[in-house]
Amino acid sequence: MGKSEIIIACKCAPEARIFKDIKKAGLGAVELYLSEEIMRDPHNIAVLCGDFPFSYAIHAPNDCFIPQEVAELAARLSSGIVVFHDIYWEDEWKEIIDVFKSVNVKLCIENVSCVHEPLRFIRRYKLARCLDLEHLQLECGGIYEEEFIPVIKCASHIHLTGYFHGSDLWHTHIQHSPEHGRFMLNLLRNSGYSGFVVSEAKVSLQTYEEFRNLKDFFESWEKEMG
Repeated sequence: MGKSEIIIACKCAPEARIFKDIKKAGLGAVELYLSEEIMRDPHNIAVLCGDFPFSYAIHAPNDCFIPQEVAELAARLSSGIVVFHDIYWEDEWKEIIDVFKSVNVKLCIENVSCVHEPLRFIRRYKLARCLDLEHLQLECGGIYEEEFIPVIKCASHIHLTGYFHGSDLWHTHIQHSPEHGRFMLNLLRNSGYSGFVVSEAKVSLQTYEEFRNLKDFFESWEKEMG
């Protein structure tokens, strides 16, 4: 097993103010939140993203089905990952795969209510897994390492928040529960995971101070790991 290389990332809509705060905080990776309204002008999204030196992942809209537009944006941004919630019909997955054939990107399905729900499509269409650890903890009512580790080992992309079972920290940055955040990062590292770990925080927490605290927390954890 190779060395785990975790890249901390932020999830946000393509907005100049937020991008500036992420860059100022010293973070270099972003997962773009998209919607039908945002995607009305994909050209301007690409232009804005091109002004910032980030590595981009893309989260496809949940309120519309526009795989061609998402594929074109992914190609323009050289995104390595495109995430889809597990909300599509079988014929729609076939269309998504066909549209993305010419784009060098990994298509990931995110678990929403059940971590095993996407497996039928992952196996049939050779798609990848986006593992949302907040959703998984809500599903399981806590953390069960023996069950989590095999799923982590199969993941290509991770969503992580400050949430832990019994808390009200839904969609907060990882550092909002420092002990739990370190535990989860250790679990990812010890599982051999490499790739983006997206701190998936609500809009009110998408500020320079929060991004800076995330960067400091992550660097502190890296130093502890040596």
